[in-house]
Amino acid sequence: MRFEALKEIGNIGSGNAATSLSSMLQTRIDMSVPQVWLIPLEKINLAMGDLDQTRVALYLKVEGDASGKAMFVLSEYSAQLIAKKLLYLPELPDIFNDEMAQSALKEAGNIMVSSFVIALSTFSGIPLQLSTPALAIDMIGALLDAVLLEGGQIDDNVLIIDTKLSAAEELEGKFLFIPDGGALDKLLGVFGI
Repeated sequence: MRFEALKEIGNIGSGNAATSLSSMLQTRIDMSVPQVWLIPLEKINLAMGDLDQTRVALYLKVEGDASGKAMFVLSEYSAQLIAKKLLYLPELPDIFNDEMAQSALKEAGNIMVSSFVIALSTFSGIPLQLSTPALAIDMIGALLDAVLLEGGQIDDNVLIIDTKLSAAEELEGKFLFIPDGGALDKLLGVFGI
C-alpha cells in the first residue's frame, strides 16, 4: 500500500513538473516514473548506483510538519542539456563554470523538487515549505554525505522517485526525499499506512 501511495505521489509530481518545464521551455515535455524506491539509508547505493560518479544535485530543505531534505539528482549530460534548452544555447554549456547555466539549473531544479514536494503535501494534507535551492556538482556519495551531515535526526528510509523526461532527447533524474525522523510516517499516516 505504501508503494502504491508513493507511486501515485510520484506520478502527480512528475505531471506537475512536466507541465511547468514544458511552459518554460516552450516545448512538450513528457515525464514518467518508472520506479519508486523506499529503501534504508545504508542501501542507497542500490538505487543511486556508483557513489563515485559525478552528478549534479539540486538541494532544498523541506520544512513543516513532515520536514526533511529534498534533492533532484541528474547526470552531467542531462544537466547540460537542460541548461542548453533553457538558455537557447547552440552548444552544451560548461556547468562547472558558467553562472548562467548554474542559475538555469537551479530554476529547473526548484521546479522539479517543488513539484514533488507539493505532491507530497497535497496528497497527505500536511503543509510543507521549501528553502531556496542550492546547486552542487560532485561525486554523488560526497553530495549525500554533505546533506546527511547537515544535522538533525533523519528517518531510517529514503524515498527515491526515478524520473524520465523526454523531449527531443530522453533525460533521467532521481528525486530524493530524506525525511527527518518520523516525517514519512506522518505523510503516509493520513492514509492509515
